[in-house]
Amino acid sequence: MVTPEIQKTVLVTGANRGVGLQFATQYAAVGWRVIAGCRSPDQAQDLQTLASADSSIAVETLDVTNSNHITALAEKYKDTAIDILINNAGMYGDLSRQAWGSLDHALFQDIMDVNVFGPIKMCEAFAPHVVNGQGKKIVSITSFLGSIGSVSKTPSTPFYAASKAALNMAMRGIGQRLKDQGVSVVVFMPGLVETRMLRQTFGLALDEAEKAKNFDYRDLPTITASESVSSLIPLIESLTVETSGRFLNYDGNEIPW
Repeated sequence: MVTPEIQKTVLVTGANRGVGLQFATQYAAVGWRVIAGCRSPDQAQDLQTLASADSSIAVETLDVTNSNHITALAEKYKDTAIDILINNAGMYGDLSRQAWGSLDHALFQDIMDVNVFGPIKMCEAFAPHVVNGQGKKIVSITSFLGSIGSVSKTPSTPFYAASKAALNMAMRGIGQRLKDQGVSVVVFMPGLVETRMLRQTFGLALDEAEKAKNFDYRDLPTITASESVSSLIPLIESLTVETSGRFLNYDGNEIPW
């Protein structure tokens, strides 16, 4: 990745850990200004440590389900051109409350609020900032479970899968809306990233037959958050308005809608 001659700005949601923290880390390392949003900055020790060592990182309170947070942040940075908006904040949810026979409406609403409403509202609020930027890119982190063309069996996480499919569709529509203003809107699958969310939830999604085979998510080809973001950043850099509306894997391959 080429260090920008003029400092560019990236806004990252869910920047307190995992992929979001890596986006903040790696963009700051090459000279970008980073607006790092997270729901509870006082609990984001790793992000605060990073920001204390690098004045180009601004940590902001941002709950993407809270419209007041989003509009207040957009107003605070109303005179700031944002080159890349990265909708990274996401929620997997308690698997037992997504199990067939125990579907929990409240959890469904929470997941949809975080994974779908939040990114849509962020795009609405920050579209003017992105239009004024040099990069003109909006990236949303999705999942292969949001690919209707790829899911070959009923997922054990129906709420999460539905939310990512909805996110993909929403971003495709926003891409059409902003295309005439030169903005590229793309959804990326970051890979099976070794994160706290994966450790807490993935193994619990197994059915009894899989458990009987001693299946372990650690047997799958996981990658680190650092590896994922190192692959994603050059791909994001290469996006143009002509590539808007694509659904891409972290290795650059297209994923079926």
